[in-house]
Amino acid sequence: SHSLYSADIKQASYKDWITSQFSKYQRNTIEEKVYLHTDKPYYSAGENIWFKAYLVNAVDNTPTAYSKYLYVELLNRLDSVVYRVKLKKDSTGFNGYFKLKPEIAAGDYNIRAYTHWMQNNSTDFFFNKKIYIGNRIDNSVNSKSTFTLRNDGKVEVKMKFTDESFQPLAGKRFQITLGNNQKSGKKLMQTSTPDGSIVFAVPYDTVDIKSNFVSINLSDASLKYNSNVFLPDFSKNFDLQFFPESGTLLDEGLQNIAFKVIGLNGLSLKVSGKVYSSKGEEITDIQTVYNGLGKFSLVTTPGEKYYAIVKSENGIEKRFELPTTQSAGVVLHMLYSKNRIAYELISKSYSGKLNLLIHSRGNPILHVSLKNNFGIINDSIFDAGISIMSIVDTMGNTLCERLFFKLPNNSPIVNFSTDKDHYSKREEVNLNFNISALSKPQSGGSYSVSITDNYFVKLDSLSDNIVSYLLLNSDLKGHIENPGAYFKNEKISALQKLDLLMMTQGWRRYNTSDILKGNFKKPEYYLELGQTLSGKVLNLIGKPAKKCNIYALSSNSYKSTVTDSLGNYIIDGIEFQDSTSFMLKAQKNRKGLTDVEIIPDPDVFPRANTYFPPPLPEKQEQAIEYFMQSKNKYYMEGGMRVYNLKELTVTADKKDVNTETEFYSGMGDSQITSKELDRYQGMSILTVISTMAGISVFGDRVSIRGASGSPTILVDGFQLTDSSELGMIMVSDVENIEVFKGANASIFGMQGGNGVIAISLKRGAAIGSSPQISIASIKPLGIQKPEVFYVPKYEVDSIKNDTKQDLRTTIY
Repeated sequence: SHSLYSADIKQASYKDWITSQFSKYQRNTIEEKVYLHTDKPYYSAGENIWFKAYLVNAVDNTPTAYSKYLYVELLNRLDSVVYRVKLKKDSTGFNGYFKLKPEIAAGDYNIRAYTHWMQNNSTDFFFNKKIYIGNRIDNSVNSKSTFTLRNDGKVEVKMKFTDESFQPLAGKRFQITLGNNQKSGKKLMQTSTPDGSIVFAVPYDTVDIKSNFVSINLSDASLKYNSNVFLPDFSKNFDLQFFPESGTLLDEGLQNIAFKVIGLNGLSLKVSGKVYSSKGEEITDIQTVYNGLGKFSLVTTPGEKYYAIVKSENGIEKRFELPTTQSAGVVLHMLYSKNRIAYELISKSYSGKLNLLIHSRGNPILHVSLKNNFGIINDSIFDAGISIMSIVDTMGNTLCERLFFKLPNNSPIVNFSTDKDHYSKREEVNLNFNISALSKPQSGGSYSVSITDNYFVKLDSLSDNIVSYLLLNSDLKGHIENPGAYFKNEKISALQKLDLLMMTQGWRRYNTSDILKGNFKKPEYYLELGQTLSGKVLNLIGKPAKKCNIYALSSNSYKSTVTDSLGNYIIDGIEFQDSTSFMLKAQKNRKGLTDVEIIPDPDVFPRANTYFPPPLPEKQEQAIEYFMQSKNKYYMEGGMRVYNLKELTVTADKKDVNTETEFYSGMGDSQITSKELDRYQGMSILTVISTMAGISVFGDRVSIRGASGSPTILVDGFQLTDSSELGMIMVSDVENIEVFKGANASIFGMQGGNGVIAISLKRGAAIGSSPQISIASIKPLGIQKPEVFYVPKYEVDSIKNDTKQDLRTTIY
C-alpha cells in the first residue's frame, strides 16, 4: 500500500497528488443532502403536513443533485412507518404532504427524508425532523397520566380515564402490556375504579430507553381505546466524555481538553467540578458552559494520571478518569478569532515531514508543507460551514485532525412589506419580498413561504433551519440539541459555542484518511432517475431463465422486455402514481408454456433507529389551544364524529363487488358475470370468451362474427394492443366480460368498428395471490398524487360574507 502511494508521489508533486485524490473522491462519491421546510412546527390529527424539500449537492450545497425522486416518511416513537410517500422533482423542486388521519395517536413523531442514492451512506445523514402531533378529535376516551419513581426502582403509573363529557369511566377492563413484553405477549389486566383510575407499577430500564413504555388497550362493547404511554426520564445518572484537542493527550506541555456531559436519555446536563492529579492535588476547575459542553486547559507531566470529580445540577457526584497521556504523537492547537485562524503543531517523537491539509465537504482548500510549527491563516479562503484541519505525512496517513466552523458572513437577509398597514375582514394582502446579502440584491434562488396564525402557531427559534441544517447537522452524526441556537450570540458567542461542538462531535461525513488512500465505498444503490420494475425469472429447476419475455400491464400502460443471461429483467421508461397495480407475466418464446417463475423485486426501504428524547410530562398539554382550534376546524369543515357501535349483524343480498363501473357497463349484447365465471376457474380467459355467442377464438386470435377485422379488447377501459395479452389475466381476477356488436358498439366510435370485448377486473384483488407462477401482481410505491393547498376564493361574495369562522392555522 505504501509503495503504491510513494510511486504516485514520485510521478507528480505531493500537492497535485492531494488534489488528484480529492478529485477521485468527488467522481466516485456523489453526496446528496435534503432539507424539508414544513408549514408548522407541530400538527393536529386530521390536518395535512405540507412540506417543500430542497435537495442539494453536499459539496457546495447547490441544487445540482442528480436524484429525481425523494422518499419522505413519518415515523412514530417505535420507528414504525406511519406514512411513506415518494415525490418526483418538478420545476419547483419536491413538494408533498402527509394527510393525517383523525384517529392518529397523539405523541412525538419523526419526519425522515432521503433519496435512493443517499442509502449508500449512513442513515445518520438522512434528514430528520422531530414534530409533535396532538389529537383532540377522537375524544370518546380521554386519559391523563402521572408517574412516580418508587424506592424499589419501579415506576408507578396512575391513569385516569374519562368519556367525551369528562365523566369517569368506571368498571372498565384495561389490558396493559410492557414495552419489552410486546413480543412475549405478557399482559396485565386492570379494572378502573369509580373515579376512572387504574394504578400499576412497571420496571424502569436505564439501558434500553425505547422499551420504557406501556400499551394500554380497552376493548368494550361501546368503547375502544388503544394507546402507547411513554415513561418520562427518571434516571439521574450521567456520562462525561473528554476530548483532547485534535485527539491525543500528550504527557508534556499545555493541553486543551473539551468535554461533553449527557444523561442516559441523551440530553445534556450541567455539571461543575475539579480536575486532580493521581496524588489528589487540585489542578483546575471545570464546568459546562453550554448544552453540556465545556473546555479547560491542563499542563501535563510525564508519568502522571488525572481524574475529575464533578457534580450534576440534580446532586449526583461522580468520578471520571481523563484519557491516558501519550509519550509520542502529534497535536494541533487552534485558535479562531477575528477572522484569523492561528495554529500550533506539537510533534513529539515524530521525525517525518508533515503537511497541513484543510478541506471542507470533500473539497481541498489549502495544502502546505510545514516548515514552522505555527502559522496564521485568514478565514476568507474558506466557505461557511465545517472545515477539517488535518496533519498528514508523505504516505497519506492522517496523524491528527481539528475541526472548525466558519459562520456565514453573507447570509441572505429577507425583508418584506405589505401594501397596507391595516386590512378589513377577508381583504387581499399583497406581500413584496426583497432578498439581499451584504446590501446587494440577490437574483434567482428557490424559496418557500408558510403563513400561519401567530396566536396559535408558536415558532421555535432554537430548532434547525435551512442554514443550520445544511451547514451543521447534515455533516455530523449524532443528536445536536437546539441547533439553531449555535448561530445566535447570547451570553456565549456563536463562535465559542460552535468551537465547543467541533471539539466534541467526532463523527462526521468526510474521512480524510479514506479520501487520501482511495478507500471509496462501492455504491450499492443507484441514482434514481426514473421509475422501474425489476425482478428475476427462474425455470422449473430453479435456474435463471434467459431471453424470457416479460409483459407488464397496468390500467393505463403496457410494457415488455426480455430477461438477460442471468434471468434478470428491468422495465424502465414508465411513470406511475401511488396505488397503481401491475400484472406481470413471464413467457418463454414457445407460446402458451408456463414453465417459468417470475419473482418481482420487492420495495425495500432502510430501517429506522431514531433517537427520541423521553417526553416531558407537560408535552401532552403543549399548544392545547391550537389542538382545540384544530378540532373545531375539523368538525366545522365536514369532519365526522366517530361512534363505536355495539356489535350488530347485517343481513342482505350479496352485491356485485365491482362498484366502479365504466360508462358502458350493462349496455352490451351479451355478458358473463362474476357468478357465472365461477364455473370457469382454472381456464384461460380466451377459453371463456370462446363460449360466448358470436365469438370465435383460434389460438390467441379473437374475432366477432360478421366483423371484417379484430375486435377492440378493453381491460378496465384500457385497450390491449394484442389479444395474446389476455393470457396475463386470471379468471379469478375478472368481474365480468361484456361483448358489444353492431349498433351497440357504436358508442365506442372508431374503436367499435369491429366490435368490442370489455373485461372488468375485480377491485381490491389480493396482491400476489396468482396460482400461476409465471404471473404476479404487484403494487409498488408510486409518485404521490399532487394535492392543491386550499385557499378560499374571497372574491366570491357568498364566501367573503360567510358568517362561519375561518379556523385555518396555516393561511397560505
